[in-house]
Amino acid sequence: MENLTIEHIVSFVEIHRYTGYFILFFAMVLEGEIFLIIAGMLANLEAFDIGDVFFISLLGVILGNMVWYYLGSVLKNKSFARRMIGWAERAIAYFLPRFRERPFKSIFFSKFIYGANRATVIMSGVLKVKFELFLRAEFLASIAWVSLYLAIGYFFGYAAVHITKNASRFALLIVIFVVAFILLQKLLTLYYERRKHQKLEKDRNAQR
Repeated sequence: MENLTIEHIVSFVEIHRYTGYFILFFAMVLEGEIFLIIAGMLANLEAFDIGDVFFISLLGVILGNMVWYYLGSVLKNKSFARRMIGWAERAIAYFLPRFRERPFKSIFFSKFIYGANRATVIMSGVLKVKFELFLRAEFLASIAWVSLYLAIGYFFGYAAVHITKNASRFALLIVIFVVAFILLQKLLTLYYERRKHQKLEKDRNAQR
């Protein structure tokens, strides 16, 4: 791989572009932000069309969350789903304690809180949040989420290609960028949630 260049990667991806789109769609159904970042990098290299990536990703994300909403609504009373529902309830209680009071805002912002979105979508179905409200919040959040991650991937691709033209080093840079971004996202989420819970605790103490 030492003699391979980025042009070889671009050529390979272009030949298998529609297979790549197929993989991207199903990755988005499962909420694969890593795949979206990589697709953004490939769009920067013009191996993927950025418009295609945006609409395929948006469709996959929305369809996937509609499926999880439906599963939440039909599995809430099933004994085999108790573990999943219990996990979703704990995640909501931790990340979005005001979910019942502010479902639209909670659904929207859960998209950007690492580890909260899937639980929020499931609980939206369990608690029978109005589907129109759910879909509106999910649609707007998904547009913003896909745009953000696609832009991040595009920027990573731009940065990586200006550092090296070697395929193996480029692949290594992609891994480093993605891992660093995920770690940063987790740290920011933990910081945000700690501050939020400190504020809620102060509010409770002030009311006593």
